[in-house]
Amino acid sequence: MLTSLHIENIAVIRSLDLELTGGFSVFTGETGAGKSVIIDAISLLCGARTQPQLIRTGETSASVRALFTSVEGAAYDKLSAQGVDVEDGEIELERVIYSDGKSTARINGKISSLSAQRRAASCLISINGQSESLSLKTPEAQLALVDEYAGDADALSAYAEAYESYTAARSELLELERLSREGALAADLLSYQVKEIDSASLKAGEEEELNMERARLQSGEKIKKLANFVYRAAYRNEKGASASYLTERAASAMEQLREYAPSAAGDAEKLRSISYELEDIARRTYQTFDLGGDADGDPAERLEKIEDRLDAIKRLERKYGRDIAAVLAHRDDAKRRLDSIENNEARTSEAKARLERAEAAAEACASELSRMRKDAAARMTDQISCVLEGLDMPKVKIEVRFSDCELSPSGRETAEIYISANAGEDVRPLSLTASGGELSRVMLAIKSVQNDSAGEPTIIYDEIDTGVSGSTSGKIGRRLRDASERTQILCVTHSAQIAALADTHLFVRKSERDGRTETSVRVLSGEEKIDEIARIIGGINVTETQKNAARELIAEGESK
Repeated sequence: MLTSLHIENIAVIRSLDLELTGGFSVFTGETGAGKSVIIDAISLLCGARTQPQLIRTGETSASVRALFTSVEGAAYDKLSAQGVDVEDGEIELERVIYSDGKSTARINGKISSLSAQRRAASCLISINGQSESLSLKTPEAQLALVDEYAGDADALSAYAEAYESYTAARSELLELERLSREGALAADLLSYQVKEIDSASLKAGEEEELNMERARLQSGEKIKKLANFVYRAAYRNEKGASASYLTERAASAMEQLREYAPSAAGDAEKLRSISYELEDIARRTYQTFDLGGDADGDPAERLEKIEDRLDAIKRLERKYGRDIAAVLAHRDDAKRRLDSIENNEARTSEAKARLERAEAAAEACASELSRMRKDAAARMTDQISCVLEGLDMPKVKIEVRFSDCELSPSGRETAEIYISANAGEDVRPLSLTASGGELSRVMLAIKSVQNDSAGEPTIIYDEIDTGVSGSTSGKIGRRLRDASERTQILCVTHSAQIAALADTHLFVRKSERDGRTETSVRVLSGEEKIDEIARIIGGINVTETQKNAARELIAEGESK
């Protein structure tokens, strides 16, 4: 259950700490006091979208932190399956939102993804307000209710996997059939592209090599002059004064000096090694720059061939890619697609067989899912009817009608809840017939039935009394109090009948402090609780008669 809640800088709340207990707790207070802000703050822990306008004026961030204790049973198992550590039955969730729209989520003090926090929160708490009641009107939400009651998560997972395989096989077949229709024209084009690229005999790195050779040929005279200078200076010089020659002479002289200084032998060897290196450099230069002749023939003719080759490469690059690698990749892709078209008949036959198998598997999973849904729907509507009868809807008739459809992400049927709230009236779709008060009671009945089945640790009802009054409100309150024996119930209410039945009465009020409005919450008991319930009954000016009525409501609740 939700044991403690800390809210900071959210709307009119500057800093608020709540210690909560089990059983049935209500929040009351004037309109605008901040009751909904508390629910909005808790919604952030459940993954609600960040809304910068929630941040208190003048602040750059806001936060909400909740501690849940006594986490056990199904909630513990679900959290453990998610990899969430629930040490000693406790788990803490925190969310910080920032004025730039970003937010940070934490589980047990560690940073987590928002989706992970949302999944964890769904195991711990359920918030039900007007938006959730209105969502009951959609077929998707109604089918989800049946699934939740049925507890068919494993069947849903098996169907989802089978449906994914089915859609993948169907997409593959559709693509092959499309290729078959477009095959002739596409094959001609792809074949032309492959042949055009193949005929060019492109090689990786060829363009770079050609560009380098072209640069050399275009600067041939300069290159030869520089290379000739290196060769003559390092090794062969008509005047015999090359670096290699002089270094060798120096080595010989140094060799003769060893007689007078032994260290001269090492220096002589170094000079001779330098002489050999100079000779090697000169010979490589001679060969690299062809100083002995022109083995490749006429440089102008070679340059023309290079230009023609580079032009051919550029044409292919303009058509198929930014460089040779991209052109070759396009060729491989075109060949793959061409092979696909040429082998299309056999592949189409194989794809049809795969689709048939995948469809049969999906149909089998869908059939099992349908069976579970229909069985669960019958039990669920019986239980909901019993609950609604106790909420001043004694003649209610409710049923779930399924309509067959093609295989879809949710199965092969849609579901719609039909209801008749009055004797003699035919059942009609819930989306068309239910009033606000009826919708609130249907939501309460559904959540009561679901909780009996699944057991949610904490359920919050935000103004569940909307559209109802008098004795009906009292019956809703008693239903909430009964449910609180199995789960923690928190309820925001404007109903005196519901508030009078609470185990814990939390009064929300706003006041001014340092020129700023702030929301605070305190627990009411005794005369304070009587005064607040009397205020709800009578409005601003509370009379003794209204106080007596409040006392009677509280006493009546305690006696039942």
